[in-house]
Order: sequence, then C-alpha cells, then structure tokens
Amino acid sequence: MAMDQQAAPLTLAEKLQSLPKPMIYGILLVVATIPLFFSVKLPNKCIDPSIDFYAQAMKLPDGSKVIICSDWTNSTRGESKGEMEALLRILMRKNIKFVLLSIGDPQAPQVAKDTIREVTSAEELHGGKHYKEFEDYVNLGYFPSGEGTIVSINNNVRSVAQGKKDFPEGSGPKDALQSPVFEGIKSVSDFKMFFLVTASSTNRTVLERLTNCPMMYMVSGVMVPENTSYYASGQLKGLCGGVKGVYDLENLMEVGINNPGPGQITSDKYKGESIPGWPGKTNTGKGTAYYLALHFTLALLIIAVIVGNLGMYLSKRRAN
Repeated sequence: MAMDQQAAPLTLAEKLQSLPKPMIYGILLVVATIPLFFSVKLPNKCIDPSIDFYAQAMKLPDGSKVIICSDWTNSTRGESKGEMEALLRILMRKNIKFVLLSIGDPQAPQVAKDTIREVTSAEELHGGKHYKEFEDYVNLGYFPSGEGTIVSINNNVRSVAQGKKDFPEGSGPKDALQSPVFEGIKSVSDFKMFFLVTASSTNRTVLERLTNCPMMYMVSGVMVPENTSYYASGQLKGLCGGVKGVYDLENLMEVGINNPGPGQITSDKYKGESIPGWPGKTNTGKGTAYYLALHFTLALLIIAVIVGNLGMYLSKRRAN
C-alpha cells in the first residue's frame, strides 16, 4: 500500500509569490486607515498651478459673485470633497456669493449642498458667517444637457436660471432669479470666476464652450495631466489637482504667499506681492489627512512590487 506523501514545504520564493489576498487587503486597510487618525504635516513644495489657484481666488473682490459647477459625487469624495471644502472656505471668508449647478451627475447638487452645510457650520463655530441658501448662494440643480447648458451660460446666463426654483431657509420655493446672487447680473462676464469641481469629462465640455468668463478647475488626480495642458496654455487661471492640490491649498491658506514666518511659501510669479493666509483658523482637512495616507499606500505598493519581483527572481534562480 502506497504511503501518503507529505507536501513539500514552500520555498521562500513560493511564499513571496503566494501571499493570501485577504492578508494583502487587510494590510492595505490598516496602512490606509491608521494615518487618517493623525494630523501630520509632511514637507511640501506647492506647485505653480495650486499657487495660481489660491492667488487668483484670493484676488477676487470681497463680496463679488462666482459660479461653481460641482460635478462630483461620493465616489470621488476622497479628492473632490477636500477640493470643494477648501474652495468654500476661501469663498465664505471673502463673503463671495455663488451660483451652484451641475452638468455631470443628478446626485452632484445634493452632495454639494451637504458639503456646503458642513463647511458653513464649521466656519460659524469659529466666528464665520452662516451661509444661507438663496441669500448667499443659489442652487440651480442638475442640467442633463451639459453642452447646451454651458452654451446658454456663455450667451445668456439668466436664461439658465429662468423658471428654476430654490428653497430659502424657513421659506417656500422662490424664483432663482429673485435671489440676491443674481442681482446686477446681466451676463456671465459679470461673474468674476467660473469654478469647476469635477471627476468626469465635463472639464472638456466647459472648456470648449465657455469663453466669456475666466475659469479655474479642481480635478481628480488621474485628470491632472490632461488639465495641466489647459493650465499651461493659459486657458485656466489656476488648477487644483487631486490630494496634492488640496494639500497645497491647505498649506497656502495657513501661511499665504510671500509672507515671512514659519512654513513660508514663496512665488517668483507674485514677487513683490504679499497674499495673506488665515493662520489660526481651521485650514487643514482632508488634504492633510489623505496626503499622509497616500504616502503610506504608495510605500506599500512599492514594497509589494519589490517582494513580488524578488520571489520571481529566486524562483528562476532555483530553476536554473
């Protein structure tokens, strides 16, 4: 009778190439989660697109009016929500009114409104103004035809709001054009800036059709290369890209540009100018938290690649 043969123990090469998937995912979960509990500021050099974004936003006249096209949902909240929060902090501290709309996803307006409530509540706790719907910002909702909507905004911005209703706090629906946000607005050129916060192809939809208002984009990390070309050509006045862009903005909000002191951020482009920050206020958020987590996960990726390749090398060496 044949004797049962015991399986040969795995070699080091085989072990390195056969880590169980649950173990890998578990390690990834731990590595990505733990840094979120620590607010650690990493060394950082702000890039020119982020500096331009902050500088141009800060140069908007206090009390002026802008448009925010919010085309992100919770599927990209890791990047897009941090971008939206940073933008809202700047606008609210400068008392800038804004029109909110979306051409990317039916869920986007509600996600944006939830973020507005969170930011305005946080700002109010630290002495900031409570931003009221209809009075300080007007929500036009979702437009399913993005191309036609942007053309209409470019040609006759009031026509886009015609017949739209918004819901003031403690009141019934009102005509959006009756909002103080539209007071004195005759064309899109009366708005000082068009901000697009997107994780989809609406960046091209806007760029190809909006010509009568300066633009700045906030995009997800994978969209940075494409939109950097638009920024370099001067079509965009500034660009905030991914977690890195959010982290840059949070650093800039803390110390400003060309201001002496700890963590000073300088820019030759704005030489001779001193653009303030808000030291002492709540400026850090998802950018600071996720930037550290991003470095940890990238380090894990590099280690995994090294381990896998080492296992392959040892296997080939043993076979030879």
